[in-house]
Amino acid sequence: MIARVILVGAGDHGRGVLEILLARREAGLPAPEPVGFVDDGPRRHATRPGGVPVLGPVDMLLERREPDLGIVLAIASADAKRALAARLEPAGLPYVTIVHPSAILGRGTTVAPGAIVGAGVVVAYDTRIEPHVTINLNATVGHDCLVGEFATIAPGVNVTGRVTIGAGAEIQTNATIVPGVTVGENARVGPGSVVLRDVPAGVAVFGNPARVMPQVPRELDA
Repeated sequence: MIARVILVGAGDHGRGVLEILLARREAGLPAPEPVGFVDDGPRRHATRPGGVPVLGPVDMLLERREPDLGIVLAIASADAKRALAARLEPAGLPYVTIVHPSAILGRGTTVAPGAIVGAGVVVAYDTRIEPHVTINLNATVGHDCLVGEFATIAPGVNVTGRVTIGAGAEIQTNATIVPGVTVGENARVGPGSVVLRDVPAGVAVFGNPARVMPQVPRELDA
């Protein structure tokens, strides 16, 4: 049983993940005790975001061997999550799934280890959320969707039914994905965009309707 958890990343998104954990505990729901953060930013060491200490750099987890300890990648950037997961693989620490008490998950929906589901999120029935996915504040995900590993869905996004979000894709704030569309692996959908057709892997799109753009600014906290 995972009784304690260390959060990887002490930035703004890490604070948000801590809030989800604390909300679960305050609601009397199962949740591991947050031991602290690890972060590679020296300026964050010895600080206490949200009252929880930053214990040191990420690599300190490679030395931890405690049977009741888990971790979660408390970072929004898909690229950063993927890199950290590879870096921490030798540690063999289990990943914790974190779902806010106010989130609604429909029947048949599954949430894999390491996924984070924020406050106000609604996920319809028979949707699969893979490892290390982040679905942030007040986003909605329709029925029969697949959200691939390391993907991030930002606040206010509306993903409708039978949509596939590829591994590592980033859907930024208030974007809308219409039914049946596939967003390819590592693609990015810019803020407020309306996606009416499939987005190829690795492509950045922006606008209404969304069109391929050479650059879409990143809005996600790493």
